[in-house]
Amino acid sequence: MHDHEHSFLGTATVGERGQVAIPAEARRAMGIEPGSKLLFFAGPNQSGLFMVKAEELGRLVKHLTNKAQSIEQLINRAEND
Repeated sequence: MHDHEHSFLGTATVGERGQVAIPAEARRAMGIEPGSKLLFFAGPNQSGLFMVKAEELGRLVKHLTNKAQSIEQLINRAEND
């Protein structure tokens, strides 16, 4: 599987009823199929909308926790130098 962490996967337009079609490239890359459950979160300062497959939430939380711990370690090292 390719690393799509920072990939642009297409655009979509919000319809009159608030509906958005997920671009085919994004669906293929992320394994989104009919019936997939998706969770939506607001980005920092309401800067964007973040979508994650429900079954991937645990893995996402673990990834973000690890990133936060790495940043905290860098800050601690910088403060002790």
